[in-house]
Amino acid sequence: MTLSTTTTSQTEFSIDPTTRVGDVHLLVSNLERQIDFYQTVLGFKLHHREKTTARLGGGEADLLRLIEQPTFKRYRGVTGLYHFAVLFPNRRELARAVGRLFALKYRNYPTDHIMTKTTYLDDPEGNGIELYAESPEDASGA
Repeated sequence: MTLSTTTTSQTEFSIDPTTRVGDVHLLVSNLERQIDFYQTVLGFKLHHREKTTARLGGGEADLLRLIEQPTFKRYRGVTGLYHFAVLFPNRRELARAVGRLFALKYRNYPTDHIMTKTTYLDDPEGNGIELYAESPEDASGA
């Protein structure tokens, strides 16, 4: 009796470093309220608006697309996203956003993840949002 073993070489898979995620699409029940929140509270700019759709961002690429479905009902922890993240270019810009949240007395939860500075909040319909900036210098031990 001959015993043979099959060796398989495992190919290493990785995502291309130039890969980017497109804009986030959220179903919302009240488009006007959501547009107001993202502009007033988070400082997004309205790029384009149609009857039931709005595209927002920082002025260049769209970051967020809101699609209104008035009968939509979200169940926390069951439907929708857990949260989506908005990366700020630096800690100063993140601090400006967090300062605006505090000035508006908008509930948020700042967190230090060592490699990132973060705050978490919910939009008016309960969609979770993470605002963060990378801070690699904090992990250097300096």
